[in-house]
Amino acid sequence: MSIYYPSCNPIDPPVCSDCPEKEAAGVRSVFLKKKSYSFVDITDPAEWAAAICSEDVYVFPYTRGSLEMAESLSAGFGDTLQDLDSYEFTLNTFEPNYLDNCDFWNSIKKSKDFQVGWRTATKIYMSDVTTLIIPKAPIAEDLKAKVVWNIIFKFTQEDLPCPLDMPVGTFDQCMACA
Repeated sequence: MSIYYPSCNPIDPPVCSDCPEKEAAGVRSVFLKKKSYSFVDITDPAEWAAAICSEDVYVFPYTRGSLEMAESLSAGFGDTLQDLDSYEFTLNTFEPNYLDNCDFWNSIKKSKDFQVGWRTATKIYMSDVTTLIIPKAPIAEDLKAKVVWNIIFKFTQEDLPCPLDMPVGTFDQCMACA
């Protein structure tokens, strides 16, 4: 009897290009999506508008920030010293609507119902899992500084978020619902 070890993960072929498309960094926008809501076409601006107006998605078009990630490893077997299990993500953002959003951040901070998403220059990304939301409003000693929200989103998942095409116009301004 022979032993057969099937491949655990099929490997997608890499792309090789002399002219790769470049993406400018910086978390420029953030959104929260209810885990119960699913996009049919995440690039459709009309679908985004409907999701925003039904409060299935909250969009913050004007933010700044960064995404950090740390690998989560476990003990390996055989000749493998360690295995990569998942990544721990920290999305550190700043949101300028300090006076108006206090009630929102206080009410959503304990929710376990939202996935977090963010935008770079031309792409959007979204967590596969729900996020921990940690709002802060530090006040600097600098008399010229502004008080803004420092919102930290934390989540752990197996895969890296892949870039998606951004819905046109969705992150250009605050959206008003009738």
